[in-house]
Amino acid sequence: MNMEEAVECLSEIAKKSGAEQFDILAGNNESRGISVFNGALQNTEISNSGGIGIRIFKEQKPGYASTEKFSKESLSQTLADALSNCEYSEPIKAELPEPVTINETLPIYNPELENIDINHLLNTCLDIEKQILAASEIKNVPDLGAEISSSTTIFANSKGIFFKDKRNNFGIGAGAVAERNGVVKMGWYGRGGRDFGIVSTEQISKEVINRAKELLSPRAFEGGKIPVVLSKRISASILSIYLSSFYADNAQKGLSKLVNRLGEKIASEKFSLSSEPLRPDLSGSELMDSEGMQTAALEVVAQGEFKSFLYNMESAAKENRKSTGHGTRGFSGKAGTSFINAVVPLGELHSKEILALFPKCLFITHLEGSSGCHPVSGEISIGAQGFWCENGVPLYATDNLTISANFFDLLKNIVGIGNKYNDSFSHVKVPSLAISEMSVSI
Repeated sequence: MNMEEAVECLSEIAKKSGAEQFDILAGNNESRGISVFNGALQNTEISNSGGIGIRIFKEQKPGYASTEKFSKESLSQTLADALSNCEYSEPIKAELPEPVTINETLPIYNPELENIDINHLLNTCLDIEKQILAASEIKNVPDLGAEISSSTTIFANSKGIFFKDKRNNFGIGAGAVAERNGVVKMGWYGRGGRDFGIVSTEQISKEVINRAKELLSPRAFEGGKIPVVLSKRISASILSIYLSSFYADNAQKGLSKLVNRLGEKIASEKFSLSSEPLRPDLSGSELMDSEGMQTAALEVVAQGEFKSFLYNMESAAKENRKSTGHGTRGFSGKAGTSFINAVVPLGELHSKEILALFPKCLFITHLEGSSGCHPVSGEISIGAQGFWCENGVPLYATDNLTISANFFDLLKNIVGIGNKYNDSFSHVKVPSLAISEMSVSI
């Protein structure tokens, strides 16, 4: 049977079991991609995976189980496993959502993307590689590839919801190595989206070359506690590490420093943060979350004030409140929580203005891993590269830096926000952030 038939079959089996409530999530993911090196196809990868899972409630206790096989025997066993697993969970006084009429649509599937074949991806990548290698000081392009991904998800529950979601996107990126006077640097850049027509091999090549060469000829400077500007290239990466602090289920487990801080000022008045699920230009957009709740924009931080945690159905039930529509779940996993597009609103400062906020500052454009960052404590300790700036002007590149702070102190020390986002196709969008003080060691 196909995926839709499997959902209907499992639903019928669950109804006959006498279950109090249940919801079903089925998904299928397909991707095709290539990588290129030294003028030739290096690797081709085509993948297809999927399955179906159920959450069932017995005496208000949720039980989960899943299978990758769409046969009646496997579905029956999956239901039996879920019922058995109910015995090991705590009761939750939760009511599954009723069907609602959703009049909005989101352009998250582009059928034209399915017509982009492997040869098209290969020729695009080869053209990018050729242009990059033609630049001076470029030694090689060790990282170059493209991929097109598509997914179909079906959600159904015992209250009568049946919702089908289909989406696709592409990603293409390259990393080049440059060398000058014995100093070797690598720069990476990528584009993504749902319209392959935005791909310009010239633009991608130029950006990769610039990023590979811009940090050559680095110089040292005196570290200490100094003003820092986090470029829009990397600001979203830092915020992403700490988004789990805003999840109610983490707060309930004592895994967030925001416990009992609703209504408090936790950040500068210049900082706001919201979940924006209905933005078609962002990668995570959804009309319905993974628990059947209709999505809507949610203010999480407004002008520095902590306004709301993000709730899924189970975490909301523990506080006798309603889910905010931020449940997340794969067919094989338990219910979790997530932003559905995390967005920091744009500020008013263009790139020169935000650097000119300080007589001297460090402009960070590249991060090196995140092993020193801890989502629960908020500690930040991360390798970085960037530019030393004076009076709003980048003077020279600098590297081998470690920037340190606490994330929640960083939020309070924001004194300016940029007026542009990075052009990545992402579910987290953050402009450049000017921080009055961070510790920088050389």
